Amino acid sequence: MAKLKKLVDVFTPTTKGFGADLLPPGYGYNKKYRYKINLHTYGVGYNIMQWCLKNCKSKWGWYFIPAKDDGYLEDYENQHAILTFKSRQDAVYFKLTHA
Repeated sequence: MAKLKKLVDVFTPTTKGFGADLLPPGYGYNKKYRYKINLHTYGVGYNIMQWCLKNCKSKWGWYFIPAKDDGYLEDYENQHAILTFKSRQDAVYFKLTHA
């Protein structure tokens, strides 16, 4: 299980984010693995990152896809976050606990 060096829940100039920048290599934004779950939201919340860090046995990450094909991809609210897992067991466990 991956562990954070330091957990941050507020934005500060020294941390540059809400903790996603503190994830180990192979985890987090733009990491695509075999098992995918569409969150149907335009972001990955801090509580989801915490849950994955605590419960996942293998690597995980997320990326974004356009919610509708309107040609305008810059609007973050028109995108869906896709949470991906390297392990099928982690994906199933997430789906069961977040259905």
